[in-house]
Amino acid sequence: MFAASCTRALRCRGKLRQTSAMCVLAAVSWAAFYVFLTRKIFVEDKDVNRAASSGLPVLTLGRLAEDRNHQETIPGSRRCEEQTKIVFISVHMAKGDVVTNILQRFGDLRNLTFVLPKEEGDENTGWPQCFQTNHMLPSRTGSYDILCNHAVYNPRIMNLVMPKAPYVTILRRPESQFPALFHRYHLAQRMGILASDPLKEFLLQPGEYIHRFSSLASERALLQNPQAYDLGLDPENFEDEDAMQDLIRDMETNFHLVMIAEYMDESLVLLKRQMCWTLDDIVYFEPGFQVKTDVPDHPTTDILHAQLRKWNNVDVILYQHFSKVLWKRIHELGPVFQEEVAEFRRKNAAVRGYCLRERDGRRRRHRDDGEPAGDGRAPLVDSQLCEKIDTPVSEYSNLLRSRPDHYLRNEL
Repeated sequence: MFAASCTRALRCRGKLRQTSAMCVLAAVSWAAFYVFLTRKIFVEDKDVNRAASSGLPVLTLGRLAEDRNHQETIPGSRRCEEQTKIVFISVHMAKGDVVTNILQRFGDLRNLTFVLPKEEGDENTGWPQCFQTNHMLPSRTGSYDILCNHAVYNPRIMNLVMPKAPYVTILRRPESQFPALFHRYHLAQRMGILASDPLKEFLLQPGEYIHRFSSLASERALLQNPQAYDLGLDPENFEDEDAMQDLIRDMETNFHLVMIAEYMDESLVLLKRQMCWTLDDIVYFEPGFQVKTDVPDHPTTDILHAQLRKWNNVDVILYQHFSKVLWKRIHELGPVFQEEVAEFRRKNAAVRGYCLRERDGRRRRHRDDGEPAGDGRAPLVDSQLCEKIDTPVSEYSNLLRSRPDHYLRNEL
């Protein structure tokens, strides 16, 4: 079963513009049923005041908790308020785990409530099925702050679960993303491809291999335009130009930010500004479980790239379009934004350097002694922060779901 219901949600908005009353009735019915089922309690966000700071702060979890009162000023605006609600659509193998880890640390520090997979140990919230409320662990209050595990974009239901939350996603260049995904999920082995270059073999006759796995939703969801699939486009519409343009318009309207993996630092600073966070909130490095080669070392050719782009035609269109949107936004912000990106890179390098040394065990005697990392001018980092950055998504999800004050585990 594919994400057809997600696509129907997109079509529903189109039919509303054509004065169809059926979609209105369906949406009202779903809303009424959901409210009855979950007895959702809407709680207004509390105001969070943040006091000014300067320099490179100490990046320990304790210090970050103290810095919640830090007041951030965004160029071109007066004051902004830290936002704590967000829906992040994590596209497979597009560096989404880096962003998810940032969101998990952010919410963990502030004791926020996550939309978590119903099954323990799972990093997917219903994926590859279209996101529904029965895919998630119920919270005690019916309210949620962050959705960041893999879930197929379904605005009709997600808006019920997290009303007024900003939407963010990330895209990656298909020429890099698709081979990485093909290798990471062992798709060649699962399809019985024994060639020395299995990706090339697949792209020579993809229709044949797709036919073999037409009944397996997870494999089918990964084998063509996987980024568009995660964003709610049904595979039957991969050649439908109108459906592609509907998806782009929907994303332009409903997503506050579409990040680009190749420009992670710029994207994260944009996220930080969008959410009124600090640079400390978005520090990251490639965790230990991700520090490995994405794909085997096979030679690539222009012909292979052309075949890959043709097969993943929607992903190519999405990437090209939203890359332009991102850079237009960056250019409009001017040199002040580039200065902030440079500051973030300096801060991030200090954190990365310390945590990698910590991981290698070369700084064990300084783990919690408060000595500065690097040359003494870098921010202080503690081992707890490094360990959380290095925690895989599914493992971190299990830690979050273990909090009895947040979730109704006994009602599953």
